[in-house]
Amino acid sequence: MTIRTELKHSWIIMIKEFRQLFRKKALLVPLFLFPIIMIVFFGYGMGGTVKNAPILIVNDDTGTASGPLVQEIGSYTPKYGGNPMFSITYTKDMSQSEAESKIDAGLYKAVLLIPHDYSDRVAKNESTTLTLLTDSSDTTTSGIIINFMKQFLAKAGPVSLNIPKIYGDLEYLDFLTPAVIALTIFFGSVATTGSAIAGEKQDGTIVRILMTPVSKRSVILGKTLYQLILQLARAVILIFAAFAIMGFKMNGSWLLVALVLVIFTLGGVGLGIVMSAIADDMESFFQLNMLFTLPSMFVTGVFFPLSSIPDWMRYIAYLLPLTYANNAMRAIMIKGQGLNAISTDLIILSLFALITFTAGVRLFRREA
Repeated sequence: MTIRTELKHSWIIMIKEFRQLFRKKALLVPLFLFPIIMIVFFGYGMGGTVKNAPILIVNDDTGTASGPLVQEIGSYTPKYGGNPMFSITYTKDMSQSEAESKIDAGLYKAVLLIPHDYSDRVAKNESTTLTLLTDSSDTTTSGIIINFMKQFLAKAGPVSLNIPKIYGDLEYLDFLTPAVIALTIFFGSVATTGSAIAGEKQDGTIVRILMTPVSKRSVILGKTLYQLILQLARAVILIFAAFAIMGFKMNGSWLLVALVLVIFTLGGVGLGIVMSAIADDMESFFQLNMLFTLPSMFVTGVFFPLSSIPDWMRYIAYLLPLTYANNAMRAIMIKGQGLNAISTDLIILSLFALITFTAGVRLFRREA
């Protein structure tokens, strides 16, 4: 069979998948509307708290008045559920640009800069300004830190707080939207691929397809192309809805967003094929799907920062691919970072896609 014939058959399979989709009129509306509803209701209705969020205090003061202030901030740190909400470290001689790079790299959630003339101004009873840099891409944590610092410094005399918005004016919805896009792609690619193949196995459709000149490779390629187009279309609709309805702000590269989503979709398609090959029927597939995908929704930092979940759940989160998709999407869409910043996430997502897709193809050829 020539490559041209393989591609022609793959095209036919892809068209068949779209025709089946558009016959299910009741499915079309929730398919695209559900993620938008998730963003609106979860965005306005949910919040969170933090534990051990790393804060750096840069004390450039040449006098002694800042010493008690620094000590009081450390001792004043509030607790939540018996755990300190912040983990505070100290240094000196760091510029604001260096502090911003530390936040960009994810080393700190906030950096408090104490100026060199703090003691002089305190001695003269003059007002002084401290600069607080926060990782505003994590709106929950940064909001809690800002409120804490404002409440504390209100007791420290004539001290004001300058809070530069290094990523722009962000809200919780800006934190939520990139992760909901990744979550939608993950759920959609795994569930629709797996359920389609499991259903075709159950009713014998896949056997009838393979009795035609269409090869197994063409079936897999056609279904993969269908998923790539469908999931990217859902992502585009969701992004435009976030722009139009909620004023979401995009700071990064659309090409990098597309790259992350394509790789992640391939991994989801592979996982869906693996699950459908393992499952004997539709009911078994849906149980397997729920076992893997539902924990991903709650422990990978979609709705709350990872710092707000217990340590044992965080270990689970780092085993799930959605965690790295969320990190990459937020780094691009909120922080405006480039390929270097998401290289580790891309490598892990690529390995996920390679392993699941390879395993899925092998299992499909064996089971079909």
